[in-house]
Amino acid sequence: MNFKQLEAFYWLSQIQNYRQTAERLGLTQPAVSARIQSLENDLGKVLIDRDAPGFRLTDQGMEVAEFALQFLNLRETMNARLLDKQKQRLSLGLAGMAAITWGPDLLGRMRAEQPEIMLDIYAGSDLQLRRFVEAGTLDLAFTASGDRVGAPAFTTRYQVGWVARPDVVKGLPLPMTPEALRRLPLVLYPKTSPMFNPVAEYVDEMRSQPAPRHYGNSLATICEMLRLGYGASALSLTALERDITEGRLMQIPVTEQIAPLDVACTHVNRARRQQVSLVLELAREVARDWCAAHPAYTSFHDGG
Repeated sequence: MNFKQLEAFYWLSQIQNYRQTAERLGLTQPAVSARIQSLENDLGKVLIDRDAPGFRLTDQGMEVAEFALQFLNLRETMNARLLDKQKQRLSLGLAGMAAITWGPDLLGRMRAEQPEIMLDIYAGSDLQLRRFVEAGTLDLAFTASGDRVGAPAFTTRYQVGWVARPDVVKGLPLPMTPEALRRLPLVLYPKTSPMFNPVAEYVDEMRSQPAPRHYGNSLATICEMLRLGYGASALSLTALERDITEGRLMQIPVTEQIAPLDVACTHVNRARRQQVSLVLELAREVARDWCAAHPAYTSFHDGG
């Protein structure tokens, strides 16, 4: 098994067309087919269901595609670090809320105070960032789950609440109980997302489901769906602070509160301890300052 085989298989799994995959890689179609066949021979597994009416991976093929993505990410990170002779590069994973709150301030401070370090940001869900960590892509990561790292440890706490356009709850009794919230049209993360867990009790599918359930796979998508009136959702209120302040959206008073979202550093590359420590200390400072300037829905907690 070699990298060229994995690269061809990954792009074929994404594009699902041999000719277009060949064009993407600058190869001939027979060359792509040969690499896929050779990979299957080396692994002793059938990766593509050739009896299916359309392109379809086998169960083993889907697993190999995920591993192939990790190899591609790792190679990209390695090349970036080895080829850039002028600057040291660090890869920082940020959970969505950190990326849209104090993340930009951290980039600004790094450019001003540590110009010799180039910071690459990976923003995503905890699940996505965990995969990048496992692939060796990230030097450090701030997420809402996992074990906290040592000093300088800190936590950014984001208040979570129910939000909707005023017309979605117009005329309904407030504060709303979980049963009343369940009767609203709701905008949710997919059930496979860790962000679904905080509201799982509210939308227990074993009970009645008298209203639509809409799904968005990112914070930005869900926020826009709320603005468009799809329904109500529970999420970090900081993301919609301006909308709430200006009256386009409202925080729904409820009888049962949802636990806050705590984001902290959960991974560091100890082999690059010196550079990582610089980023961690600056992150602590900018997160503290950002929370002090935006106290409505966030708070800073030193020491993890």
